[in-house]
Amino acid sequence: MSDSKHLRWGILGAATIARKNWQAIRLSGNGTITAVASRDARRAQAFIDACQAHVPFPAVPAAVGGYEKLLARPDVDAVYIPLPTGLRREWVIKAAEAGKHVVCEKPCAPSLADLQAMTDACARNRVQFMDGVMFMHNGRMPKIREELDGGSVGTLRRLTAQFSFNAPAEFFADNIRSHSGLEPHGCLGDLGWYCTRIILFAMKWRMPDRVVGRLLATRSRPDSPAPVPTQFSAEFFWKDGPSAAYYVSFETENQQWAHLAGDKGYLRVDDFVL
Repeated sequence: MSDSKHLRWGILGAATIARKNWQAIRLSGNGTITAVASRDARRAQAFIDACQAHVPFPAVPAAVGGYEKLLARPDVDAVYIPLPTGLRREWVIKAAEAGKHVVCEKPCAPSLADLQAMTDACARNRVQFMDGVMFMHNGRMPKIREELDGGSVGTLRRLTAQFSFNAPAEFFADNIRSHSGLEPHGCLGDLGWYCTRIILFAMKWRMPDRVVGRLLATRSRPDSPAPVPTQFSAEFFWKDGPSAAYYVSFETENQQWAHLAGDKGYLRVDDFVL
């Protein structure tokens, strides 16, 4: 790092979601973006121009053609990786081997084996690995923890959540989340990641004894090798604890709530993913 108080970031890919993290880094007070990479430097420059027009950095980040060129830069301490899930293992490992800390967009990997390889590479190279679930860093989370532990809810009995949005027709024409080679788990990976997280948070990361998943609907864009989940439900069971369930969908009107119920009360958050 250039100094102990300022983190220099690179972004691998010009995905739309990366615009939110551009703004977050600008507002952090202790970070700056020094470079953005795309396979085409012109696309990286277009991304930089659009972001600078909205949330400018004093020093304009460099546009880089190729991800490896960005990882080789000495003025990058950490990288944000919003590449499609199917590509993340390769580039997280390469980033770790280049000595860069990593924030990886979610879902981090299509399989446990891939995720283990990614986190092992980061541990081996002594760099930080974080996933991109932003709501975990919201100031509400310690307050939710305080309520759950403070007795007002009592012993947890039932945990439920829903995260859904009704995707327009163009979503199933060109969005990466409807392509099985890029985002193989569809709504389960994109939205279920959040619901799983809030449930495990409520349970203090205690893994369930049994999990049941139901694939309710599939769909894909025309060039996808296979369909992806567009509606999915899951249930979690603990032998001596509560049960939990969630529903996620690309085909149901927008909802993003969590309901944590105990034997004395309940806690409901209508927009927990924000």
